[in-house]
Amino acid sequence: MTRVSAAIIKNSDNEILICQRGPGGSCEFLWEFPGGKIERGESPEECLVRECREELEIDIEVLDLFEQTKYSYPEREIEFMFFCASLNKGVPTPSVHNCIKWVSPDELEEYEFCPADVSVIEKLAKGM
Repeated sequence: MTRVSAAIIKNSDNEILICQRGPGGSCEFLWEFPGGKIERGESPEECLVRECREELEIDIEVLDLFEQTKYSYPEREIEFMFFCASLNKGVPTPSVHNCIKWVSPDELEEYEFCPADVSVIEKLAKGM
C-alpha cells in the first residue's frame, strides 16, 4: 500500500492552498493539497516538509492530523494522512503543478479535486 501525506496550509486570511495537477498520470488537471508519497524511514510530517520545499519552495510547520483515509484507485490502494499546517517561510511557487491558488473554505467545492480528497473538502467547506 502506498502511503501519502498531504498538507492543509492556511494563510492569515484563513484561505487554503490548493494545487492543480499537471498533465499525465492519475488525476491529471484535478486539484489536490500539497504533499506526496512517504519515503522509507520518513515520518508523514517529514514527508510534508520535504515535499513543500521541493514542489513549492516553502517551509511549513506541520500541526495536527486532520483526517486519515484509505482510497482505492483502479491501479492501487493509498493511505492518506491530511495534516493542518502553517506557512513559515517563502511564497508558494509552482514547479510540478499546473497552477496553485489560495481559496476560502467555502470556495473549495467549486474545484474538481482528486477523488481521495473529496471527504476532506466536504469537512473543510462545512468549517470543521
